[in-house]
Amino acid sequence: MDLLIPSWGALTGWGGVLVATLLFIGGGRLLTQGRAAPELALVAGWGLACVALTLWGVLTPWSMTWPALAVAVIGVVGLVPLRAPGAAAWRGVLRIVAVSLPLLAVMASARPSLPDTFLNLLPNAAYLYDHARFPADGSAPSYSLLPGAPYNMQLAAFVAAQLTPAFPANAMIAFNIVLLLAPALLLARLVEGDGDSVPSWGAAAAGLLLATLINPGFVTRYDLSAYSEPSVTVATACAGWLAARATAALAGRRAAVTDLVLLSLTLAALVNIKQDSVALAAGVVASSAVLVLLQRGARVRSLALLLLAAVPATLLFLAWRWYVLTHLTSGELKLLPVGQWQFDLIPQILRSMASVLLEKVYFSLSVIVALVALVWRWRRHGLDLPTRIAALFAGVALLYNAALFFTYIAHFDNEIGASAHSYFRYNTHLGLLLMLALTLLARASLVERGWTLHAGWRGAAAALALSLALVSPVAFFGFLRFDLEAAQQRAWLLADHARLALDRNPRLIVLLPGDDGSLETMLDALIRFTPPRHVDAEIRYTRALSPTIEDARREHQALLLSCAPPDQNLVPPGVAALITFPDATFWKYPPDRLPIPRSHVVSEAALCL
Repeated sequence: MDLLIPSWGALTGWGGVLVATLLFIGGGRLLTQGRAAPELALVAGWGLACVALTLWGVLTPWSMTWPALAVAVIGVVGLVPLRAPGAAAWRGVLRIVAVSLPLLAVMASARPSLPDTFLNLLPNAAYLYDHARFPADGSAPSYSLLPGAPYNMQLAAFVAAQLTPAFPANAMIAFNIVLLLAPALLLARLVEGDGDSVPSWGAAAAGLLLATLINPGFVTRYDLSAYSEPSVTVATACAGWLAARATAALAGRRAAVTDLVLLSLTLAALVNIKQDSVALAAGVVASSAVLVLLQRGARVRSLALLLLAAVPATLLFLAWRWYVLTHLTSGELKLLPVGQWQFDLIPQILRSMASVLLEKVYFSLSVIVALVALVWRWRRHGLDLPTRIAALFAGVALLYNAALFFTYIAHFDNEIGASAHSYFRYNTHLGLLLMLALTLLARASLVERGWTLHAGWRGAAAALALSLALVSPVAFFGFLRFDLEAAQQRAWLLADHARLALDRNPRLIVLLPGDDGSLETMLDALIRFTPPRHVDAEIRYTRALSPTIEDARREHQALLLSCAPPDQNLVPPGVAALITFPDATFWKYPPDRLPIPRSHVVSEAALCL
């Protein structure tokens, strides 16, 4: 039960993210002169922070705390009464938060989990917190597999961390969950009306369900963790929505300044979240350009304004590429030499991609429905707003999948490329944009036909949506709190004992019999980046009993044993132990009482499972 109650450190992390969220909303509101809806202002304000912090970090040697302070000042100014969201806008925000309270309560104590979090996401965020600058060759060690990976997610955590007493290891989890509420609110508005209305309670619940439970791209292990998937899919959906509105306004010779400013900053947020997110940003711009070229009149002006909106994202991307190429000799995913590109694997890659789409039936059928509806509506209604958002989805999906296909040839080698590694995970980035398209197409079709529910049925539908939104986080607890599976709980317990040993001596030998490398990765990150932290501890990991035990005895070092095998006589087999020769403390892991499905992402044999 204690694991379900957030610690003080977790609460400060959530508090920092809440303040950062408000500051981002304020920044987005300020740059649009108070016209942006809170959910769109949030993503745009985050983009503004990414531009300011990245350019400062790559062009100057000074602390990034200063641009973070400037972002905070801009956010505060944007929240003054003249520009702050009005009462109606805050009502929408409060309603989406209220229907999300069970989800927030279930996730409040969520802890870092899953391999990529420990390999690079958490180490990169901790490096920013510790040093207030980007890593570079010759600087302090980052303990990250990919120190040159994009940092936009970590920059959001950095802003939040300026307000916390210690590094908030849960900040990226909290920010991802808050970000998911932005498209939920937008979808709620679309269910209710035109995207600017205040959603009713039923619509707010429906919006949350459309963004999560009904969304074919929603995967709890990705979207409720520190992974970049939720931030990418939210930014992609918001960019698509803003591009559709901006191109529609330009085609109708209406003012599009607000949408273009928001689009510009949203693209800046999107372009440097992951290395592949540049393909999504480029897909939005390219697809929007095609829509502009298909419109009647004002093509040159519209295209110029669209390209101008892409300038901040382009500058951010190029600045970061320059920094990585000049300051980091390694530390990012790179293409294979051209001579090693795997053109011979193209048939296998295509079969693997098709196999994944056939396996993910719900996702694939949703895409087919959107594409069929796009063709039908375009022929009958031309490029109206629902058609534009569906066309943008189709264009972005096509270009993004082409980019993925290229990476399987030119980056992933051998079997990893041939199997279309993580193909569905990458396509989940399109999930919320797909939901926006389907929601707009469905609503437009219903309105045109005059189909409305009787008042009684509307009340029943609203009650059902509210019930599902409130109950589903509890009902699906085991799938939401994957961080509490047995192997990960045992890894956290092992890290606690490692810290006790490191409190006395900064050197430690960790013996992990049967580990495949996953437990070592998780354990090292927990020790260095979760409180109480031992960032610079000298830790040697090994899997072999001999000569490890003899070395520890001879060097008078503490030895942490994750699961004692039978072929030793120091402690009983099947226990974990902390051995400080000649003494030894051992314990049995507590039984697994929570109904959490096992993911097998952490070596179970090394943890007596």
